[in-house]
Amino acid sequence: MRLLPLPGGGLRLRLDPDEAALLDQLVGQLIELLQGHSRTALDPDPLFASLEVGGTDERPADPALARLFPDAYEGDEEAAGFRRVTEQGLLNRKLQDAMSVTSALGLGGGPEVEDPVELEITPETLPVWVRTLTSLRLAIAARVGLEHESDHALLLHDEETRGTVLVYDWLAAILDSVLRMTPPVPEG
Repeated sequence: MRLLPLPGGGLRLRLDPDEAALLDQLVGQLIELLQGHSRTALDPDPLFASLEVGGTDERPADPALARLFPDAYEGDEEAAGFRRVTEQGLLNRKLQDAMSVTSALGLGGGPEVEDPVELEITPETLPVWVRTLTSLRLAIAARVGLEHESDHALLLHDEETRGTVLVYDWLAAILDSVLRMTPPVPEG
């Protein structure tokens, strides 16, 4: 992975073929996870569905989805009420973000990638990339049980979770690099 600043505040992200394929695969899995949840969270009322209002009353049973859609309130009744009116909108935005990232990668799950993939992250698309990389990290952390910093070393030394934690760390490196290379927004 290599990042270069572009005039005007954008970034050029260059991924090796294996990196591009892995990122595309991960984003594709995120899309599948979100679409699977969307089928259960869609409000049957077409008015609410068109307003992106709606959702379930219950926290998702899947740990990755529960991490992506945490309770906003400690009280069960308040959390359920908030989830009921916001979950579908949040879910739709996460889906749109992930689809934008996979579209920018331009691989479309096609044949094996042979050349590096270069793409631009503009100031307008930066939030989409940050939200998607963060969602991927949250989902991975939930899948392997990475809840506290102290869990990281244990999971890294476990043969079953080592590869997944390395992917988690790689996504963190991309996210950190993107955020470090982003020029500050001028005040005023």
